Amino acid sequence: MSFMRTTFLKSILIATLFAWIGTDVMAQADVDSPYSLFGVGQVRDKAMNVRQKGMGGTSYAMFGIGINAENPASYAKIDSLAFLFDAGLYFKTSNFRTSSLSEQSANASFDHIAMAFGLTSWWKLALGAQPYSTAGYTMVVNNNKPDVGNYATRFKGTGGLNEAYIGTAFKLGKHFALGANAYYVFGNTKTETTLYFPDSVYMIGTRRNLDLMVSSFMFDYGLLFDTSLGNDLSLSLGLTYTQPVALRGKQTLFIRSIETTQDTDIEYVIDTLVNVTSTTKTHMYQGFGFGVALQKNDRWTLGADFNWNQWSRFSREGVTDALQDSWSVSAGFEFTPSHSSISSYFRKMSYRFGGFYEHGMISLLGNDGKEHSINKVGATIGMSFPLPKSLSKMELALEVGQYGTREGGLIQEQYAKLNVGVAVFEHWFMKRKYR
Repeated sequence: MSFMRTTFLKSILIATLFAWIGTDVMAQADVDSPYSLFGVGQVRDKAMNVRQKGMGGTSYAMFGIGINAENPASYAKIDSLAFLFDAGLYFKTSNFRTSSLSEQSANASFDHIAMAFGLTSWWKLALGAQPYSTAGYTMVVNNNKPDVGNYATRFKGTGGLNEAYIGTAFKLGKHFALGANAYYVFGNTKTETTLYFPDSVYMIGTRRNLDLMVSSFMFDYGLLFDTSLGNDLSLSLGLTYTQPVALRGKQTLFIRSIETTQDTDIEYVIDTLVNVTSTTKTHMYQGFGFGVALQKNDRWTLGADFNWNQWSRFSREGVTDALQDSWSVSAGFEFTPSHSSISSYFRKMSYRFGGFYEHGMISLLGNDGKEHSINKVGATIGMSFPLPKSLSKMELALEVGQYGTREGGLIQEQYAKLNVGVAVFEHWFMKRKYR
């Protein structure tokens, strides 16, 4: 029991450290993405833990030492006497480009925190928290009309949604497992739209602020099947379903007439036109995921995923955001030369490679008169660093990719993202015989 308390205290210490670092680096976040203007912002990556991120986000049929919240049925494969803890941060640099302009951005933030353990040999539990979506953009669109002259519209957005979850899974016989996650989604986004008339002192501008606060629940479910193929080979199949829900919240609409220009923060409020607070419902998508993985004992794992989300059904108070259904594919490979090597530390490390393609939920009309889907493609590499006298590991994953397009005068983001995490694995109710 004393060892269990020591393990728990160590994990809480690590959790506190990551939470403190995460709080600090979130304050340093710069531009997230101009495409976070749509929907509820830019939704987080599909994969949660750093191991999955190093394999291109492949996760639906994966299980093992780590906590895989993308398919809650995977919790059933956790050792009954194990306590697992997982936390991570990310650091991201981006270059946003159009056909004629470019801008650099740096972003760093808390990524996830989770823990899992067994209640019985067939019933497991997981807890965690992570960002769900983020919004961070400032854009100015200049226009001209003969009867008005020059005018400009500035779009600005900040904030995002977070989710805390509890998940559970059950073994169903020898080959099947069933699991579910309940997410409590909370947070707020602030959007600001300002109309300026930079060349006229007689034209009065308008600013529209919309603050949305969300506090509601989402649910997803998972099924996992695994079987031995002989010769130390095993096959696993994973299936997930995300339930469509209506996120409940409160919004405040504040519209003012102002005197200002787009080049200064000095402004004078002329009048308040609207100041209304009301309840709101945001109708979220349903989604499906399917994955397959082939594993050779504890030496290597090869996996692939397909994911589909019905973003075309997204709406807020009956108003759609012109989104389309999204889908993605990913594949990844993990190799560990020898978990038990005593001659070389590098042979005990795990090495990962992967890639993904995402047909995005956003489709925009470019200045060439054509519709352009805002898609994402990337490649990943990763590795694990085993900690001494433990199954715990430090994890790294690097992702390089491209999001959006420069066709039709749109914006393309080229980025590099480094994920850093810790995966703690300890046994409860057991004492070491040797130190």
